[in-house]
Amino acid sequence: MFLYNRSSILDKYVARTWFTAFIMCTAILTLIYIIGDFADNVGDLMNLDAPLMGTFRFYLSQLPMILNLILPYTLLLGTLWALTKLSSSSEITGMLQSGRSLLRINTPIIIGAVFASIYFGIFGFHWAPNSALYRKLMFSSLSQNKNNHASQSTIYKNDAESRIWYLGNPPGIDSPGNPFRQVRVEQFSAPGKMKYELFADEATWDPASRTWTFRQAIKRNYSQEEPRQLHDVPVFAGQEYQTLKEHYPETPWQLISPNVRVDTQGTPALQELIKSGTTNARYLRSLQTEWHVRIARIFSCIILTFIAIPSAITFQRRSAMSGIGIALFLAAAMLFLYEFFPTLASAGYLPTWLGAWMPNIIYTIIAIRLFQTKLAHRSFSELLRGLKKTPVHDHS
Repeated sequence: MFLYNRSSILDKYVARTWFTAFIMCTAILTLIYIIGDFADNVGDLMNLDAPLMGTFRFYLSQLPMILNLILPYTLLLGTLWALTKLSSSSEITGMLQSGRSLLRINTPIIIGAVFASIYFGIFGFHWAPNSALYRKLMFSSLSQNKNNHASQSTIYKNDAESRIWYLGNPPGIDSPGNPFRQVRVEQFSAPGKMKYELFADEATWDPASRTWTFRQAIKRNYSQEEPRQLHDVPVFAGQEYQTLKEHYPETPWQLISPNVRVDTQGTPALQELIKSGTTNARYLRSLQTEWHVRIARIFSCIILTFIAIPSAITFQRRSAMSGIGIALFLAAAMLFLYEFFPTLASAGYLPTWLGAWMPNIIYTIIAIRLFQTKLAHRSFSELLRGLKKTPVHDHS
């Protein structure tokens, strides 16, 4: 609001035109998403205790996730809509004749895209992953029998420290601070050679001291000597404890979320898992890639806006549909690239940072080329014809 009040009349007009188009595109796409999702899940939503109010609260909780999905593309569509309107009425041409450059005319749009990118980053930091996780938990609880505790059991492997956790009755993923029940921990001194085995009725985590407390525990220490005969049973010593404290680096969130998708974990949880280094190498690469992707996608909002600006503006008496078509194709291709390159990075074929930033690098080059074309007052068909021509140099 401060920047808007200090802007010129022309900047305010461009800002209002763009903001109106952006809000309308965001509202329309959000409504389309909710209607389509409701049609797919109406049967499950009707099983809620209060179907009407429960459905309203559910989709209210899904807004961060929905906005995180559509915001880059509503920025693109809103910018295309606003600038096509201004360009078709020759208002862009009049603004250029007043002495302003193309970048100066679109400064209010660029500033608006920066603010939208900041909100996009806030949504993607914690709220959007939590919304996706809440969605997974709610539909899972509606589809499964709540009395079936066998399906709750979880196994977590710490390959870095040769340790396996068997959790018979872990707490819900939305309440990791609650006690774990029916816990068994197997510690190996070498691959396939067990060092000790720990059974406990209950286990709790103290985040201050990063210590696990096991209650009603039995610890069996296995002999590390090889059996003299193949049929000899390894000797072990078992000891019972009312309470037993162990300094294990695993956190409750790590133990109960091994099967949860990476993109449903908040950024603080990602950082905690990455710093712990207790996950296997492939999963660690997935975490690191997702962390870089969340940062890279913030800038994708600005890049798509820079692609939309030259795509929507025309100086000749011709339709802007060719430029709009190219922009929409590039936006659809970005969806594919943000799946393709991070997948390569997670598999180890690319560095994690490069897999996340490669779509932005490609689209930044495209945006610069489109701006150069528009500043030269050339159409996209002229650009494509220019790319086909190869200069011939006479060396004679």
